[in-house]
Amino acid sequence: MIGFIDVLSEEQSTKAVKLVDNLEKVWIRRAPDPMDFFTVGACTYLEGCESISKYHKHRAILNPVLKKNFDWLYDIVCEKISAELGPAELLDSLAFPGFHVFGHKPGQVSHPGCVERMQKPLASLHVDIQYREHPCIWNTFDEVDLEEPLSFTLPIELPENGGGLWVWDWLSLDDDWIRKFNFQDDSQKDSTIKKFMDDVDPRENKEFWDNGSLPFDYNAIYDTKPMVIPYTVGKLFYHTGHILHQIIPGYKPSNVDRRITLQGHGIKCDGIWRLYF
Repeated sequence: MIGFIDVLSEEQSTKAVKLVDNLEKVWIRRAPDPMDFFTVGACTYLEGCESISKYHKHRAILNPVLKKNFDWLYDIVCEKISAELGPAELLDSLAFPGFHVFGHKPGQVSHPGCVERMQKPLASLHVDIQYREHPCIWNTFDEVDLEEPLSFTLPIELPENGGGLWVWDWLSLDDDWIRKFNFQDDSQKDSTIKKFMDDVDPRENKEFWDNGSLPFDYNAIYDTKPMVIPYTVGKLFYHTGHILHQIIPGYKPSNVDRRITLQGHGIKCDGIWRLYF
C-alpha cells in the first residue's frame, strides 16, 4: 500500500498554512534551539510513548482547536482517502491528525544553525508503530487490522528546493524486527538493513556472479539506498506504516524555507479507517 492522492488546490493549501500560522501560540517546540521543529496537536510518537495520560490531556485541549480551524480540511482528507482506500473518518477518542512544522515561526527567519541542521536527516530511520500505544481504543472494536496500518503526509508548504521521504519499500520486517528496529541506533539500523539485503538481493548470491558477465562490483552501502518520494504541495502521500522510512534532508535550504505537513495514521476497524495522530 503506497501512493499519492490529489487533495488540496493551491488556494486551499495557502489557506491551511495561514490557519497553522494563526495557531502559533499552541505550537509545541520539539527540538532545542537553534533547530526550529514544532508540532500542532497531540501526537502519539512524542507524547503517547512517554505518557499516555499526557497525550490524552493534550488531545482533549487541542482537538477542539483543530476541529474549529480545520474541519473543512479533515472533511476533504476523509473524502479523498475514502475514495481511494475505503471509508475513513476521524477517531474522536484519539488526537486528530496534526501538523509538523520544520522552520521558523511566522514573521521570522530561521537561525543559521537551523538552516545547517536542515541539510541533515530530520528524523531517524523508523517504522510507524504508534498504534501499539492505544490497545484500549482498538479493543472497543470487533475487527481490527494491525497488520497493515496507514500513514499519510499532506504537504501544505515546502522549501523552495522541495522535500520528500526516503522509503525502503523492498525491506520486509517481521513483527519481531519491527519491535526492535525503532530502538536501534543508526549503526545497528544500517547493519539490520544490510542483513536483510542478503536475503532479498540476488547480487549477494554466489551463483549470480558465476557466469562472469557482470563487470561491476556490488556495493552494499550504495545498494541499500531507498526509493525517493518527492512531495508536492496539496498532494497526499500514503503508505503502510510498516515500511521503513525517513525524512529527506533539505537541499540548499535558506532561512526563509519551511516544511509544513499534515500528519496522520489510520487503523482499519470494523471496515473503516480510523484516522488519528
